[in-house]
Amino acid sequence: MGGEQIQSIKLPFREALKTQFRVLYALLLRESSLRMGAHRFGHLLVVTEVIWGTTILGVIHYIVGAPAPVGKSIVFYIFTGMFIYTLYRTLHARVSAALEANRALLSYPVIRPVDTMLARAGLESAFQLLAFLLFYTCFFWLELAGFPAHPVELLAAIMATILLGFGLGVTGMILRSLWSVWGTIDNMIARVLFFISGIFFSVEYLPAMFRDILVWNPLVHAIEWLRYAIYPEYFTQILDREYLLAWGLISTVFGLGMERLRRAQLLEG
Repeated sequence: MGGEQIQSIKLPFREALKTQFRVLYALLLRESSLRMGAHRFGHLLVVTEVIWGTTILGVIHYIVGAPAPVGKSIVFYIFTGMFIYTLYRTLHARVSAALEANRALLSYPVIRPVDTMLARAGLESAFQLLAFLLFYTCFFWLELAGFPAHPVELLAAIMATILLGFGLGVTGMILRSLWSVWGTIDNMIARVLFFISGIFFSVEYLPAMFRDILVWNPLVHAIEWLRYAIYPEYFTQILDREYLLAWGLISTVFGLGMERLRRAQLLEG
C-alpha cells in the first residue's frame, strides 16, 4: 500500500515537471522569435549590443590618450565594465516588462507570470554570455587580453550579476504593476547607473568622499569582481561579494514572494 502511494505521488510530480519544461521551452522559442524581430540577422544584432558602447567609449579614450588602469587595452578594460552593465540592464529591463509583453498568454492556466520572467531571463543571459565569449576570444586572439586569472571567480561574478538583474527585474515588474510611472523612474535610474558604476574608470582610485558613496551601488561590486577575476594584477579593496549577493538574493526572494501574493491581481491586469 505504501509503495503504491509513493508511486502515485511521483507520477504527478514528474508530469508537472515535464509540463513546466515544455512551457518554458515554448516561451523561450517565442521570446527568441520576438527578440529577433523581422530582421534575418536579428540574433546577431542582439549579441553585438554590448560592443557598441564599448567601441564608442574605447575610441574616445584612445583618441584622448587615456591609458588603461590595468592591462594592455583601454578598450578591453571598458568592455569588462560594459558587459556587466549590459548583462544587468537587459535582464532587468526584459524581466520587468515580461508581464506586459505576455499578458495575452496568461489566459492559459498552465502559464504563470513567473514562467515568462524565467524564459526572458534565460534567453537574455544566453545572448549576453555568447557575446562575452565571442568578444573575449577576439581580444585574446589579438593579444589584448589574457586567460582569466581566476576562472571560478569569473563564473561567480557573472552568475551574481544574473541573479541581481533577475531579482531587481522581478521587483521592478511588481512596482510597475503598482505604479505605472515606475517604468519612467526605472529608466532614469538606469541612465545614472551607467555613469556611477565604474564602467570606464576605477572606483578604487577615486577620492574617498566619492568612493564611499559609490560602493553602495551593487553594480560597482559586480564590475570589480569581474575585473579581479580577469586581470592577475588587479587590485581592489572595495570588492564586497557578500553585499552583491545579498542584493541579488533579497530582491529575488522579495520579488518572487510578491509575485505569488499578487498573482491574482497581476493576471487581472
